[in-house]
Amino acid sequence: MDERPEAADLSERVKKLEDQVAWLTAQAQAPPVVMPNAMTGMPGLSGLPPRPMQRPGPPPRLPKPTQPPTESNPVIWIGGIGAGILLLAVIFFLGWSIQQGYLGPGPRLLLGLVAGSAMSFGAAMMILKGTRKLGICVLAAGLGTLLLTLYYGTSTHPQLLSASLGFAGIGLAIMLGGGLAAKAKSGGALVVTLIIAFWAPIAFSQGGQHEVALTLYLVVLMAAALAVPYLSKVGAQWGVTRWVAVVGLWAMLAAAALNATQDDALTMLLLLGFHAVLAALWIWLPGQGEPKPRTPTILWFLVSLSLTSLAWALWKKLAWTPEWFAGPVLLVAAVNLGMVKPLRARLDSKQADLGLLVLAAGHLALAIPIAMHWNWVGPMWGAFALGLAWAAGRAEGMEGWEESEIASLRRLAFGMAVLASTRWFVGSVEVWQHTFSYYRTVAGTPVLNGVFAEGILVSAAWLLLARRKGAMALLAFLALECTANLTLALEAARIVHAVQASGLPTYSEVGGHYLETRGASAAVTLVWALSGALQWLRSFAADDQGVRRALAVGGYVWLAIACLKLLTADTFHANTGIRILAFLAVGGIFMAVALLANRMNRRSGGEA
Repeated sequence: MDERPEAADLSERVKKLEDQVAWLTAQAQAPPVVMPNAMTGMPGLSGLPPRPMQRPGPPPRLPKPTQPPTESNPVIWIGGIGAGILLLAVIFFLGWSIQQGYLGPGPRLLLGLVAGSAMSFGAAMMILKGTRKLGICVLAAGLGTLLLTLYYGTSTHPQLLSASLGFAGIGLAIMLGGGLAAKAKSGGALVVTLIIAFWAPIAFSQGGQHEVALTLYLVVLMAAALAVPYLSKVGAQWGVTRWVAVVGLWAMLAAAALNATQDDALTMLLLLGFHAVLAALWIWLPGQGEPKPRTPTILWFLVSLSLTSLAWALWKKLAWTPEWFAGPVLLVAAVNLGMVKPLRARLDSKQADLGLLVLAAGHLALAIPIAMHWNWVGPMWGAFALGLAWAAGRAEGMEGWEESEIASLRRLAFGMAVLASTRWFVGSVEVWQHTFSYYRTVAGTPVLNGVFAEGILVSAAWLLLARRKGAMALLAFLALECTANLTLALEAARIVHAVQASGLPTYSEVGGHYLETRGASAAVTLVWALSGALQWLRSFAADDQGVRRALAVGGYVWLAIACLKLLTADTFHANTGIRILAFLAVGGIFMAVALLANRMNRRSGGEA
């Protein structure tokens, strides 16, 4: 068969299709022609048929931006572990070579210096070329090797390498590490350098009283470290670096101040003030290009508290009048108040106002008992803990506060509350005499006494910290249960002692005047039973499941403790009248709380 007619027909069809595609393409690319509408006379669009309205589809997914490859966490962990293993290898090698006598002191020292220098140089190349995290691990191994090598050289063969020369060598390595941190803008490199710098005076210490020299060395170190963030212009965001610098510095200053002699105490006191200025510059970094440093308020809290505590220790070494120490405390309070305005400009917000005001108020409150009587320090600590807890809660509703800084402020309040509670429980509370004994030393006025004030302030601080969720809130709730119930119960016992004191016989013994007041222990039992009953009832009205469970458990615990004490101590030691009253009161509390709970269940539609 002849296929030419069919081929011609097919080519003609293809030609028509090509003409149609060309016409559609031209119509799509041509601008719309404005033509008057036949019905309305208004201009309209023609040239293309109207398209039906379509619902917009979901927006297309944008491709994820490609990030430059960085070292993953396993690489960093493996690198860090490898750096530690290398340091252990250096230690074992030095010990083994000494035992076997394979290498003399000179070659051994030279080999260690070459190895440490090579690792440090290689780490610098890695950090500068972009492999920062792994390079920091290698830098730690290199500087650690240099420190160990110089330490072994000075401790085993001082005739070959003196302590001053070894200290100078590690000082040169520290300077190079700081220069690398500034050049590479690496906070991690500065962290490693600071850790080695803090260990250097400990490793090359020769004994004796050199606290002033150590403090001067720390002045030079912090001044040099302060230049790194200014040169790199990124130091305000080095959170870990700043914590290591401040905490490490003041830990070493604490050791120096506590071991200082009386002759050096005045010099140390002046150097502490200079260190406080350097710490403020390191924490806040005024005049730097970055808008806001990270966690400055919490670091300044630590510096202020450390400064006041160490200054008091040096003040006592100087044997100066304790009441005069209120002057330096007032000076610290004034400095904190004076920092409010410049730090607003530095942070471009009121972020630091609250913390500085709390610090100023705390130091003002501390100056009062110092000038009057030292026994009031406990209540002032409680007031300070309460102020920090309030500040932590208040900061949550303020702009400019980062979540990490609020959490740090909350931890600081928690630690201050623990300190105040410990001081109150160990130094002020007489649990046994109030709770299980019927003989009480007459001391203090009910309610108007430091023990009650301290307990109330600490309990209020724990209450504010327990209003959140999490593990810290749970611990705060447990501390609140202990401090609040002990405070109220022991104060009730004090009131009973005061009421019964006028009608009971007294007699003198060695150590003071004693009164036989048999109702005090029963009063403690009643307070605990009433506290347990109220907490158990309150659990029925709580909306939050966790709060309801905590209150219920707390109520059961204190009811059980009250029953146990009633059936043991109060039964066997109280006279018949006190025993009857105690049983009637505790039984009445149990019956009343049961009736109230039954009524609450009926109102809510539950079963009786």
